[in-house]
Amino acid sequence: MPLRAGRGSLIAPIAVIAVAASACSSEPRSDALPQASAIKPSTQPTDVFKDLKACDLLEPTTTPKSFDPPVVETYESDNGCATRKQGFGSVSIYLVPEAGIDQLSAGQGTKIPTKFGSRDAVEIPGDAGTQACTVAIAVTPSARLTASTSLNKGTNEEACALSREIAEAAEPKLPRGN
Repeated sequence: MPLRAGRGSLIAPIAVIAVAASACSSEPRSDALPQASAIKPSTQPTDVFKDLKACDLLEPTTTPKSFDPPVVETYESDNGCATRKQGFGSVSIYLVPEAGIDQLSAGQGTKIPTKFGSRDAVEIPGDAGTQACTVAIAVTPSARLTASTSLNKGTNEEACALSREIAEAAEPKLPRGN
C-alpha cells in the first residue's frame, strides 16, 4: 500500500514527538528507580579478597621450582591462577569469595580437617584421583583459598606436600575474615 502525503501523514510524527517530549520531562516521577547512593552498602555483595590476585600468591612458590609462568584461570572462581612444569604436573590456586570450605566437594578423595595458623582448613588427598591433592583454607565461613596439585607421577601425599607448601606461603597474605 503506497503512502500518500496529506493531512493524516503528520499525525504519526507529531505523536512520536509528543511521546518523546513527555519522556524527557523535568517533572520528578514517582516510579523512578532508586539512585545507587540510596542502596545500602550492606545489601551489595563484597569480595573479601578485594585486590588480592591468585597469581600473586602462586608465583613466589612455583617460579623457584622452575614452573612455567602462572596464568589466570577461571575454573573455580574468577580469581584463579595455574601453572605447570613439563614432565612433573600442574598446580593451581583459587580465591573463592562465594563458597567456604564446607561447600568444597571432596571429589574422589576424603576431606581431612586441619589448620593453617589459626584458620580452619581441609586437605583432600586423591580428590581428582591418584597423584592429586587439594588444600583449602577458610577465610570466612563463605570464602576460601584453594590450592590444588596434580602430578604426572607420584603419590597423593607428594601432591599434598606441594599443595600444603603453596597454601602455607599464601596464608599470611590472606585477609582476616569476620
